[in-house]
Amino acid sequence: MSDSDIVKAAIYPAIGVARVGNSPEEFFIGPEVTTPENRPSGYYKDSHGALKRQAARFRVYGLDAHGRVIKELDAKNAKIQWRVHVANKKAAWYEFDVAMDIAQAQAVPLRNANFTGKDREQLVIDPGPRVISGMNESGKQYRFDSGKFIGEPVYLGELRTDERGRLLFLGGHGVSRSPYHDNPPITFANNDGWHDDVSDGPVDAEVTFDGRKLACEGAWVVTAPPNYAPDIISVQTMHDVIFDALSGLYTTPAKKPSFTNDIYPLLQQFSMNQWVNQGFYVGFGYAQAYDFADPEWIRRLSTVTKGDAFVEYRRQVFNYFRPPNPTVINEQLWPWMYGDNMNVPATTPNGYFSITNTLYTYLQSWVAGNFEQDWNPSSKPPKSIDEIKNPQAQADELTKAALWYCLGGPFHPGCEMTWPMRLSPMYTAAYRIRRRTENNPEPDWGPVLTPELFQNQEYFTTPSQTFWNTPGDLTRWMALPWQTDTASCRAGYEPTYDPLIPTFWPAHVPNTVLTSNDYAIVINEKAKREERLDAFNRRASWYRILGIGYLNQIANMIHLYGDLGVVEYRPGVKNDPDFPAQMYVESRPFAPGGTVTAKLAKATAVQERLQKADAADDIPTDRGLIVGRVGRGARRR
Repeated sequence: MSDSDIVKAAIYPAIGVARVGNSPEEFFIGPEVTTPENRPSGYYKDSHGALKRQAARFRVYGLDAHGRVIKELDAKNAKIQWRVHVANKKAAWYEFDVAMDIAQAQAVPLRNANFTGKDREQLVIDPGPRVISGMNESGKQYRFDSGKFIGEPVYLGELRTDERGRLLFLGGHGVSRSPYHDNPPITFANNDGWHDDVSDGPVDAEVTFDGRKLACEGAWVVTAPPNYAPDIISVQTMHDVIFDALSGLYTTPAKKPSFTNDIYPLLQQFSMNQWVNQGFYVGFGYAQAYDFADPEWIRRLSTVTKGDAFVEYRRQVFNYFRPPNPTVINEQLWPWMYGDNMNVPATTPNGYFSITNTLYTYLQSWVAGNFEQDWNPSSKPPKSIDEIKNPQAQADELTKAALWYCLGGPFHPGCEMTWPMRLSPMYTAAYRIRRRTENNPEPDWGPVLTPELFQNQEYFTTPSQTFWNTPGDLTRWMALPWQTDTASCRAGYEPTYDPLIPTFWPAHVPNTVLTSNDYAIVINEKAKREERLDAFNRRASWYRILGIGYLNQIANMIHLYGDLGVVEYRPGVKNDPDFPAQMYVESRPFAPGGTVTAKLAKATAVQERLQKADAADDIPTDRGLIVGRVGRGARRR
C-alpha cells in the first residue's frame, strides 16, 4: 500500500501501562513484545537501589479506509501533537468488597463518606490535560503536578517524547500519604483519608500527514503498581481477559487453536511461576512432575500420532483444570490460585480461580486432538518490536504486550486493572476504552453502589452509565492505597492444606523466591552437590523485610515498597540435570542497617501502636493476613 491510502490514524498500544517507582530520574520502557530480551542483573533499580519507573510508550499508525495499519507515523514524516489527561479518583469512589459482577457482590458505601456535597471534590486528584510535541521533549511544563488531595499537591507523572516524537508517559513515584496525623492504614483496600499516585486516562493525538489532518483513534494509559517479577507471566493475563470479553464482538477465537500460540503459553506460565511461589516450583518447576519447559513433555503434548499415542498425556493435564463457572469447591484443581470470592475456608466454588472460557475451549479442542501441530522448538520469537516487519502485526503486538504483562485475575481487586475489564460494554472497539463525553455527565450513584448495575444483562447490549469512562475511572476500582493490597495478597492462607498454595498474584507480587545468596551457592561448582541442591530447593519469603504483624506490615509497605527485591533473570547451570540453564533470582533487598532501618525509625511510634493493636486482637500473624483480606464483615476498621 502507498501513503495515499492513509486516510486516518490510530494510537497503539490501545491500552498502555506505566508503573510507579521511587527512583527520582531513572526509568525503563515497558514491554513492547511478549518475548523481550532478558535484562541484565540490576536493570530494574538505579545505582542507589531505588526502583525505576516503567514508562508507557505510544506510537501513531496510519490506517486505510478499512482500518488496516499501513505504517507508523512519527515526527520524521508527520506532525503529531499529543494530549493526555490522567486523574486519581480512588478516594472519591466506593469501597471494594468483591467484584461487583459476581453473584456474591453486595452494595458498597462510599470511601470517605464523611466528605459530602462539594467537599468530595477535594478527594479527586485531577491536574487536567497536558500537551506535548516534537522530538526528545521534556520539562516541568509537562508534569501532572497541579492536582490536589484535600489541598495538598500530588504529582501523578509527566510526559516526554523520544527521538522520533513518540509519546513517553511516566507515572507517579509510589507516594501514598494521609494528611491526617495518626491515621495508619487498617485494611487492604479501603483506607479513608489516604491517597496514592496511580492514575489513568485518555491519550489522544492531533496528526497531520502529507498536508492532511487525520482523524486519530485514541488510546488509554494506566499507571499501576510495580511488577516485582517483570519477566514472569501470570497464569492468566489481562490480554486473555479482554480478548475473552470481546469474543464475537471485536475478537475472534481460533476455531482450531495453535499449540504454539494458544496452548503452550498457558502451560509455560505455570512453570514460570516456580520462581515466585514454592508450591508452583514443587508442582511445575524444573525436573518436577509437570515441568512444562521439559522438551520431551512438550513433544508429547504437542503431537498427535497416527494412533494418538499421547492423548492420555493431554487428557490428564486437561482434567486438572478447573472449568469456568465451577459448581463444586475444589482447591486441588489448577490453577492453584484464589478466586474473586476468596474466603478462608472457601464458601463458594468461585473462591478458587478459573481460566477464561476462551482458554478452556482451546484446551477442550487440544485434548480432542483438534489443534494446529505447529510446535517448533528451534523457532525464535521476536525480541524487539523492530523485528516485526508487518505494520499491522507490529501495532497489534504493542497492545498485546502491554496487557500480556498485566494480571488477568483474581480480581480481589488486583494489581493493574480489575473486574470491569472483563465486561464488553467497557469497549467501543478491540481494546479501546469507552469514553464518556462532556454532554453525558456521570450520574450521582448515591451513598451506596449496587451490583445490579453490572449484572443486568440488558446493559451488555445498551451500555449503562457505569461503563463510560473519564480520567481516573479505571483505577478508582482498585485498593487505596495500592501498597496495603500488595502487602496483603499472599499465599497459603489455609496451612492445613498447604502453606504455599493457593496464591494470589505471585507473578507480580512474589511469595517465595530464590535469594541471591542461595543462587551464589547453586552456581558455585566447587561447592558440594548436596549443598547446591539444598540451596536450589530453598525459597525465602519475599516479604521478610516488612516486619511482624499484619498492620505493621501494610504500614511498612507504604514506605519500603522500593526496597523489596526484584526477581530478575540470571544465567543458570548449563548441561546439568539438577539445575536449569536459566534462573530467576531475587535481587538483594536493602538489609537492616541501611535504608530500611532509617525509614522504619521514622515510623517507630506508629509501629508500636500497631503491634499493640495486633496483640489486643489476639490473632497470630498469618491469621492477621486473613482478617485483613477477607470480607467486609471481617475487616478491622
